[in-house]
Amino acid sequence: MKLKQLISWAFASLLLFNISCTDDEILTPNNEISYSGILVANEGSFKNNNSSVDFLSLDLSDYKSDIYKTANNENTGDVLQSIGFRGTNAYLVMNNTNQITIVNRYNFQKNAVVTSNLSSPRYITFSESQYYVTNNNFFGSYKLNIYNAADNAFIKSIPFERYAEKVVEANGNIFVQTDGTTYDDDFNELPTGHTITLIKSSTNSVDKVITLPDSGIVKDLISFDGAAYALSSTATDSYIYKISGDGTYNTTKISGIGNVQKLRAEAGNFYFIDGGNKVYSKNIVSATAAPKTLFTAPASVYGFDVFNGGIFISNASFTGQSNSYLYNASTGTQIKTFKSGIGTNGFYKN
Repeated sequence: MKLKQLISWAFASLLLFNISCTDDEILTPNNEISYSGILVANEGSFKNNNSSVDFLSLDLSDYKSDIYKTANNENTGDVLQSIGFRGTNAYLVMNNTNQITIVNRYNFQKNAVVTSNLSSPRYITFSESQYYVTNNNFFGSYKLNIYNAADNAFIKSIPFERYAEKVVEANGNIFVQTDGTTYDDDFNELPTGHTITLIKSSTNSVDKVITLPDSGIVKDLISFDGAAYALSSTATDSYIYKISGDGTYNTTKISGIGNVQKLRAEAGNFYFIDGGNKVYSKNIVSATAAPKTLFTAPASVYGFDVFNGGIFISNASFTGQSNSYLYNASTGTQIKTFKSGIGTNGFYKN
């Protein structure tokens, strides 16, 4: 594999990724170029069976649309909610098809389909020998399904009172976002509550229900460097909670920045968006460090991910191609704009 940088200073006036090799040059056993690079998840439009996964090479020169259909000669399914990775597999969580499609992450050929006990699945995470899938139909069915990673056998469900949204693994513990957003009769956002539920992977049972102290709405949950981080936000201030495996937490208050959403972390910084589509970075270690405004995203932000020094954003269309953007995570400089599939909701380093 060749040593090279993703984007040269001569062409981009900035460095996006520091990489030692072009992962997209890895060959599969049949000597085809693999889809190692960047995956673009397109959820599609509801009930139209038109979700897809696109591929973007690390040097940003090669874009391939609907790679699942190319590999398997069939549609991906109805509403691709999220993608998870374990070993050489990618797990495509299909919300309205009520299935998890497991593919080889490098050639995207289908290995298995899991349907057992799924009801509007949302997000997925993994322990050493199991995987965990939230199910949330927003009409009274909220649960976490647990499966054996070796044979995909269903093990059990854990029900919740309100929500089962984001789920992450951190240091052997499973954290579930069990509260979020509801709406009043005028479609104003309201909190359903303020809980994160801690589950021990060794017992597959609820260990603690952690109630966050602010009055905002729980907006996101991520895992970074062995810890879980929950984001909650009011109209005027926002809060990031670092949650430990014993249920205790440390709080970082982001004063004067309200309606924050879409928390991400990389290379010592948090990244997030406020209600006015401003994108910020903030030092993780220093709770008192002021956030840095990087740029204002165009239009409405739907997909948002940060990796390898780049910030990926989508302005999703559910009737045609979406508009996607790539920015430098240090400077906020726009690097690339590109068309992606219907309802682009996420970007993944593969």
